[in-house]
Amino acid sequence: MLTLTSNRAMDRLAEFVPPPHTRGPLTLQSFTQDLLPPLICYFVTAVLVLTPKSFPVRLALLPISLWSAFRASTRLDLTAGYGDERLLYLNQGLVLAMTILATRVVIWTFQTEPYRRLKTPWNPTAIDPSRLDGSLGPKQTVVDAGDLIFNLRGLGWNWSHGLHIPPETRPTSSRSAFLSVAFLDFLFWMFLWDTFHYSVQWFSPLTIGSPTGGTIFDAAMPPLQRYLRSSVITLLSGATVYCAITAVYLFFTICGVLIFRHDPLQWPPIFHAPWFATSLNDFWSRRWHQIFRDSFVSFGGKPLFLLFGRAGGVLGAFLVSGILHDFGTWGMGNGGDFRCIAGFFVINGIGMILEHTWKRITGSPVGGYFGKLWTLLWLVGWGNMLADAWARKGLIGSVFFPDNIRPTRNIFGPLS
Repeated sequence: MLTLTSNRAMDRLAEFVPPPHTRGPLTLQSFTQDLLPPLICYFVTAVLVLTPKSFPVRLALLPISLWSAFRASTRLDLTAGYGDERLLYLNQGLVLAMTILATRVVIWTFQTEPYRRLKTPWNPTAIDPSRLDGSLGPKQTVVDAGDLIFNLRGLGWNWSHGLHIPPETRPTSSRSAFLSVAFLDFLFWMFLWDTFHYSVQWFSPLTIGSPTGGTIFDAAMPPLQRYLRSSVITLLSGATVYCAITAVYLFFTICGVLIFRHDPLQWPPIFHAPWFATSLNDFWSRRWHQIFRDSFVSFGGKPLFLLFGRAGGVLGAFLVSGILHDFGTWGMGNGGDFRCIAGFFVINGIGMILEHTWKRITGSPVGGYFGKLWTLLWLVGWGNMLADAWARKGLIGSVFFPDNIRPTRNIFGPLS
């Protein structure tokens, strides 16, 4: 019943959304008319959330911010002019960015006290957060707003509570040594990203390995073999996502430290060895990336916590995560799949609630070898429907490296 209601709601929403074929290319005109307005609103709201007594202005700006983000998501096609359907993931990235922008703007609008930066090794002159008298000054406010709009995890801010920072293993006392290690790591994870992606596409180059898409479930196989095959594809797809996020984050790490002269401590690792997770709570709260944690908790977790308690808070955060990922998939132009994509994340929230129930009944938390097996089976088992949705929508058929320089293509040959 919940799935049917959700699908009907998405269908009604689709009636107000321009169809994908009406999107236009990114030009100077479309940039200024469609993409620049939400970015300006985002920055202005960041300035306002640092400014005391700015709630009325933030509230007045909110509808403009949300409308401009919606307009950018539905009017621009970043692949127009390239003639390659394998680049549709760029539109997925656009919609994901606009959705996160919208959630952060909403959160900032209803913030009761101004945000403040904390004193850190890279920001030793920060004003004490307890001083909320507007003494930052215009220049410092603009500087802090610039950090806020890019600082998704909230490192060095008073609004980032309960954030787990993975331990640093790279040399941070020397910028050149840090950059050297980061660059080698970047090359390594780029190669692994392409290798895992190639291995997933290899299973069926003409279906799941193409932008037209196809299911990961081979109906010609017996059930046991069918789901073993789909689970291997799911596991490799998860590894692809992990490597892709790591490589992209390392790219921005290098840019931040090399170009913008950030302190290496501002760029701690993004993951904490998720393969060592001993429970779903350990996986999602500590070992998986925490980039959107504040958006999920503030936008979905806290409101439902007030209504339904801890279970509501957990499910609310995962529901917002599922909606974000479904919106991103929809952005590719082939429709979304709320049941499979959002369902995967909600099911993981249910799994975390089951772990809490187990601890309450037995007095012992989920952990050890049993916890590792439970976590793997839950993630991969339910992950089948997420990987299948991505495969059917053509995401696995994307191209992230030009064919002539793709490492795996040059080593193993073309998939077709």
